Amino acid sequence: MLKRLALIGGAVAGLVLVRKKAKQQQAEQDLWTQATDDVHAPVATPVPAPAPAANDEAPTSA
Repeated sequence: MLKRLALIGGAVAGLVLVRKKAKQQQAEQDLWTQATDDVHAPVATPVPAPAPAANDEAPTSA
């Protein structure tokens, strides 16, 4: 009975260690992904030039 209990305890401990290692690897992968993501600065939209002021004079040509 004691051997069986020790075997089950060892299996549970092994599963806990494997799960902990997997979480650590996932956290490291997430950190690496975050650090190496392409970061794009916001692109400023060009402001259209103001329209020329309308005047009542006709263009003069000499």
